[in-house]
Amino acid sequence: MMSIVAALLVPLMLAQTSAAPAGGATAERFAQCVALIDENPARAYEEGMAWAAEAQSMSAYRCAAMGLIAQNRFEEGARRLQSLASAVNPENTGLRVELWSQAGNAWLLAREPGQARSNFTRAITTMQSDPQQLPELLIDRSIAYAMEREWRLAEEDLSRSLDIRPENATALRLRAAARMNQRSFELAEADARAAIRLEPTNQENTLVLGDVLESIRTGAPYERP
Repeated sequence: MMSIVAALLVPLMLAQTSAAPAGGATAERFAQCVALIDENPARAYEEGMAWAAEAQSMSAYRCAAMGLIAQNRFEEGARRLQSLASAVNPENTGLRVELWSQAGNAWLLAREPGQARSNFTRAITTMQSDPQQLPELLIDRSIAYAMEREWRLAEEDLSRSLDIRPENATALRLRAAARMNQRSFELAEADARAAIRLEPTNQENTLVLGDVLESIRTGAPYERP
């Protein structure tokens, strides 16, 4: 599960470290704490909490929460990130959005789509003034909707994401699945083929096209065993 945690959480942290830490020393310590998660998540959690006790640093609490998630303690980590987002100065919209996004992804890992959706919605609402930041958040929320089998709402989020960033194979693939589950088979096939054109070596795109073609053959949405 660590690879999933890294894919969902660590790159976002490393890409945005300037938004969270207060200074150079804090940024360096934060980066070291995050790097430790890959090697020893339990120790990273302990380091984060020791740092938090010493300095009451937002970055310390954040790293500790990530350490919990890397130990498969998804719900506990998600709640901590969610609490941090609520505690951040409302004027620091970038950091709040990051924390809500991370909390949402942790709730997805916990298989709690309702909680995930709530956090993604907070992030989306906060970022409405900067539409270029919305595509990934909309994709994330669509996954929560799909887990709840709210296919129409998932499709709407994915369409909004594609309106902003049209050539996104992930959004096209997920929208193909959402449309397939609403029996819009022709539209689903078009999306799946578009995803393959953008990422021809991604096997997930090919699998989704196969699901759609099987749905067309049987006349009912296909569910993988």
